[in-house]
Amino acid sequence: MRTARLGRVAAIAAFAIVAVACGGGGSGGSGSGSKGTISIGVDLPESGAAASSGLPTLDGVKFAVQKAGGSIDGWTLTVENRDDAVGGSYNADKGVQNVTDLINNNNVVAMVGPFNSAVGKAEIPIAAPAHLTMISPSNTNPCLTKDLSSCDYHPADLRKGNPNNYFRVVATDDLQGPAMADYAFTTLGIKKIGILDEKTVFGVGIANAFQAQYQKDGGTFKRDSFDPKTTTDWRAILNGFKDFGATAIYVGGTDDQSACKPRGQMNALGIGSWPYLGGDGIETSQCIDDAADSANGVSATTAGADAGQISSAASVITDYKKAFTGANDYGAYTMSAFDAANIEIQAIKQALDAGKDPKKVNDFREAVRVNVSKTSGYAGVLGTTTFDANGDTSAKIISVYAVKKEDAAAVAKGDLTCGKAGGSNASFCFVWVKQFNFGA
Repeated sequence: MRTARLGRVAAIAAFAIVAVACGGGGSGGSGSGSKGTISIGVDLPESGAAASSGLPTLDGVKFAVQKAGGSIDGWTLTVENRDDAVGGSYNADKGVQNVTDLINNNNVVAMVGPFNSAVGKAEIPIAAPAHLTMISPSNTNPCLTKDLSSCDYHPADLRKGNPNNYFRVVATDDLQGPAMADYAFTTLGIKKIGILDEKTVFGVGIANAFQAQYQKDGGTFKRDSFDPKTTTDWRAILNGFKDFGATAIYVGGTDDQSACKPRGQMNALGIGSWPYLGGDGIETSQCIDDAADSANGVSATTAGADAGQISSAASVITDYKKAFTGANDYGAYTMSAFDAANIEIQAIKQALDAGKDPKKVNDFREAVRVNVSKTSGYAGVLGTTTFDANGDTSAKIISVYAVKKEDAAAVAKGDLTCGKAGGSNASFCFVWVKQFNFGA
């Protein structure tokens, strides 16, 4: 899903990134001849292990601003970026701090993010009263938008009586979990499986969704969980799955919460050939490295279409790679962030065309929110987006990827999420296998 570029985190996390094409000005002020500055806020996990999630996604936002020429109708357009990782893992409290900071910045009229559902749950109650539009490129927990019996909180409570300000351009875990369950049971022929989660909002939720569908399909399972803050040895859990008779493992979790580290201990137990399945939280460079000598055989879903399978996206991806040339600059959610930012840029332009004044920040933010809420038939890189009343997208595609060993030429193209360059797993990459379209 995401690829890591740890070396440049410190250089970008603390301040805004400004697109300088067509004369963009500095953050917080106006460029030469500019009417002033309009900023799109960003909140993503961008340091330590979490960088494999945030940095390629951030680049998608930056690219959208660059493609816009760094300005909208005479206003300089910038990105106000914030890192919500603490100690290498996403952190909801840091996310709240970041969103509060963005709200207090009168140039910020909308934001892309957050990346993780637990952070979204914490941020929506802060952003909703300020009418700050949030479009997540990657949040998948259904409870953020859907009032389901399986949820332990309600979307209306998060919004505190305010109009909905939260949207996402990806499908949800109540689709992502079942897609992998069907793939495991029907395509891979796995009839008994161990299901593992790392006790987070995302991890438990997606594992529950997988479990329900897998059981409906006719499979049997053993369930276990671990605390990523204290667990360093998973052998007892893995042996428990082995004794149960499982022939594969599904993990609900993310790379920065140690979701792939159990995989790295499987070869020593003689079960390294088992499929190791998960959601978008493990479709990362970090996961491939954490899997160590058992990287081959890891499979993951992502909550959206694979841009590489969409012919109309090819030219955008080519242009992106000319602007972002690092070996791991392209991730699975780069293009969803690009689409999210472009939806906001469109909404900002509509507000300006209607005569709204960005200097009247509260009114302008509300105008942007209203425009985003009316998004219908938006033709993005990943397909057509229409938001429903809850903020969910009409595009309901789940993609499946599997780690395979690739040749040097395939790795060098930069289309794939691979192990860290120069590392022992550099040639192991997530390769698209198939997709499920629940909206068809």
